[in-house]
Amino acid sequence: MKKIYRTLLICIMLGFFAIAFNAMAGNRDRSGQAGAQHLLIDPWARSSGWSSCGVAETRGLESVFSNIAGLAFTKKTEIAFTRTQFLVGSGGGININAFGVAQGLFAKNKETGRKIDLGTVAISVFAMGFGDIQMTTTDQPSENPAIFSPKLNYIGIHYAKSFNRFIHGGVSFKIVNESISDLRANGIAIDIGVQYLSGPYENFKIGVTLQNLGLPVSYKGDGISIRAKQEGSSYVASFEQRQAAYELPALLTIGMSYDFLIFSEEYQTMSKEDRKAEGLTRADAVHRITIAGSFTANAYSRDNFALGVEYGFLKYLQIRAGYMIQSFEKRKIDGKDKLFANQDSFYLGPSAGVTVGVPLSKKGKQQLLIDYAYRFTNFWKGSHFIGLKICL
Repeated sequence: MKKIYRTLLICIMLGFFAIAFNAMAGNRDRSGQAGAQHLLIDPWARSSGWSSCGVAETRGLESVFSNIAGLAFTKKTEIAFTRTQFLVGSGGGININAFGVAQGLFAKNKETGRKIDLGTVAISVFAMGFGDIQMTTTDQPSENPAIFSPKLNYIGIHYAKSFNRFIHGGVSFKIVNESISDLRANGIAIDIGVQYLSGPYENFKIGVTLQNLGLPVSYKGDGISIRAKQEGSSYVASFEQRQAAYELPALLTIGMSYDFLIFSEEYQTMSKEDRKAEGLTRADAVHRITIAGSFTANAYSRDNFALGVEYGFLKYLQIRAGYMIQSFEKRKIDGKDKLFANQDSFYLGPSAGVTVGVPLSKKGKQQLLIDYAYRFTNFWKGSHFIGLKICL
């Protein structure tokens, strides 16, 4: 059975790699043709701290953005909330709120009495607000007292399952909404993801995810209608302008990570084979250093590369940092081809974050996690993320 699972996983990953190879150029010609760009914003503090490069590494509720397969590691209950000050200094006070609840599902085998893992379900909410903006018209371009408040939201319904110790997969359905007072657009986006674990302590990981797959979306509402007189008539009527549909910002991300683990003195005296026989994993390590990297092939913008590193001390402290760049292109300088990194996106460059765990029980299985992250941007003053997560 293990060989069947591994063969199937390898076939799926090879298919994903083929898609990514064809999309390697970054589809520059289609830039600006996709809407619902808030689907590309990572609202979670833990994953944002290392530039969202943990597509192979992510676990828990934060995985609903990076790679839904990581949700399968939540076996009990998780509740998380993150508040983001987005693009500080851009004006208007842009804020993002993200909330999620995850619950592991189990059934009892009547014959053996053992628990059967039925997977993990979760629901998440993303809400992005821009504050109150003064409404202007051709008749009142500057002194109009009316205001409007744009909102970008989506609600996600998620499911993930561990097929065995090594293979994990998941799927998400996101109900997407963009709206102002008299105009709105609604759509459905689908994410699918896979994670594969290997190594003596399950410390080598590969992750692949396809995100934001869905049908084109268009705007509807009174905001696209005007009142005017019909030609040759004195009567005033309402005319609705036809709106072109836009695509969702589909992407494919492939990532890998590796854990360097240092165990306590009790386990260090044992041989590597004995430690492996004990079934030790990263959760048993006193010190952990994880190196991760990812490549994102965007269907409607340039591709991204991200690298990150995270240090963990037991379950009580994690410190992480990351760096993101866009795909490279050749430019002629003095008649010679030179390789340059593109800088079209504002969300490029370094990021950093920290997580502090506070035990809520004597054994430490129940925890309150406090997260903070900061992402630099090409423009303005970056973004601040503050999050809380309760693991029961």
